[in-house]
Formats: sequence, structure tokens, C-alpha cells
Amino acid sequence: MMFDTITEGIRKWLVGRFASAIKHTTRAEDRALAIQWLSESRAIVASDLRPVEKFKELNALISSRTAIVAIAKSVSEAVSNYRKSDLPLSMKIALPATLAAVPLVGGHAAGIAAFGGALGVPVLLLISLGTAGITSIIEAVVTSPEARPHIAEIIELIIEDERLRRASAQMKAAMKEQPMDPTRFAVPVEELALRKHLLGMDPFQFERHTMSFFDAAGLEAWATRKSNDFGVDGFAVHPDGLIIVQCKRNTADNKVGRPAIQQFKGVIEEQNALRGYVVTTATFTDEAIQSARLSEKIVLVDIDTLMRWHADAPTF
Repeated sequence: MMFDTITEGIRKWLVGRFASAIKHTTRAEDRALAIQWLSESRAIVASDLRPVEKFKELNALISSRTAIVAIAKSVSEAVSNYRKSDLPLSMKIALPATLAAVPLVGGHAAGIAAFGGALGVPVLLLISLGTAGITSIIEAVVTSPEARPHIAEIIELIIEDERLRRASAQMKAAMKEQPMDPTRFAVPVEELALRKHLLGMDPFQFERHTMSFFDAAGLEAWATRKSNDFGVDGFAVHPDGLIIVQCKRNTADNKVGRPAIQQFKGVIEEQNALRGYVVTTATFTDEAIQSARLSEKIVLVDIDTLMRWHADAPTF
């Protein structure tokens, strides 16, 4: 049990070294390039290639790009200086043995020390972290505020994620159409004033404001400015799959009805989404509520629930 804890701790520390090296690059363009590199590396690690071939291809990915070489060297330096890190003593003791036993390249126990070079170390670490570990690095980087200006490039990579493999090509295209950052806009604290403010918000601001709750919960989230055939206003990527969001800025006397919910249910089912959220500044008709209850994937968020979201951060 203790070994499992130490191993997981080392894995998280290594993920952190990669994420830190990428976040501290000078240019935002290099961070976007790094995310692309990780995505390509993940595909290689997941392939059926022999370990030695994986090593060669991963090494080629790094050495062909100056920005990635710099990141790789930074990771290598951080790992070599692990004794000066903030790792607990038990993990510092376990780290050398853990890394030495990482890969089997060409049928022989290679270990980190056998390659020694600044590029060889990160390559072997990527192999040891596996696809899940590389995904963790990507997620750690794309939640960084510095990455937000390049949300379009990031989304391009996110939609290739294994969790979204069952979404249609049309839905993936909709995800990329004019994405907008989730943004929590300043709103009144008093409830009546807040209700009035939300109803009067610019539609795109309301969508970005709504998606900010998913972002604050730690999910990669964004709104889409361009209307699409699915009637979708926002997306969030949950560890278990895709979340699709529809926003309806209706007046109190304009309840969301059953036809809208039925249509949205069809979208959720067709795209094999994890869940679908309908968020409104109004309420839902009884028929709409009954229709939603027939699916475990549909979540209705009326104005009262939306008020609670502002008071107590929701979880998803």
C-alpha cells in the first residue's frame, strides 16, 4: 500500500514537472505547440509499436522542434535535481529506483541513466507515464490562464481525446466554431437584482458566464459564438466524457417546454454525451420536467438553481 502511494505521488510530481516547464515558456505559441507535441506523443505511446520504436519516434518529435527541446531540457534538469525538490523524503528515496526500472528498450532494462541525455530522459518519462499521465499533463496546461488566448488550438487537440471519440464529425466541427473563453462576469449580489441582471445580459455574455461555473469546477469548458444545428451553446470535458450545455435566456413567463427538451435529449443521445445541461433564466413546464426525468443524462437548471450556483459553487 505504501509503495502504491509513493508511486502515485511520483507520477503526480513528474506530471507537474512537465506542466511547469510548459507553463513557463516565454511565448504562448510555444505552449500551444507543446500541447500538440504531447497529443502526438500520446498517440505514439498508445500505439502497438515496440518499445524501442516508440523511443525513436518520441525522440524525433522532440528533437525536430527548438521550443520542445527547451522544454525537454527543463524537465530533465528538474528530474536530475530531485533532491532539492519539495518531494517528501520517502519519495526522494524511491524515485531513483522507480525511474531506473521504467522502460524496457530493445529487450534490455535501460533505465533513465542509460540514456542520460537531456532528450532521452523526457522520452522515457513519457513512456512511463503512459497515455493517462500524458493526458494529465495536457489538462494541467490547458487550465492555465496563459493558455486561454489559444483556446482554439487547444480545442483542436481536446476533441481528439479518447473520451470524445463517439461524438460525430459535425459536433466536433461545432465545438471548434468561434470558441469563447468561459468568463465569470461581475453580477449583483442581491437576489432580485441578480435575476434581473442575468435576464438582461448580452446572450454571448450569458453563455460565457454560464460556462464559467464548469470552468471553476476544474473542467475544460468553453462557449461557442456561432449558432449550430444542434442548438448547443457550450461544451465541457468531464473525466468521464462530454458535457453539452444549452442556455435559454427566457423571461419568467416564457417557460422552457417539452419540445425543446425532447430535441436536446436527441442531441445528447446521438452524440453519446455524458450529460446535457439546459440552463435558463426562467423555469420549465411540467411536461418538460417529465420528459427530462425519462433520461439520466439530462439536467435542468432553472432560475432558482442558477441562483444557488452563484451562492454555492456547483459540482459536475
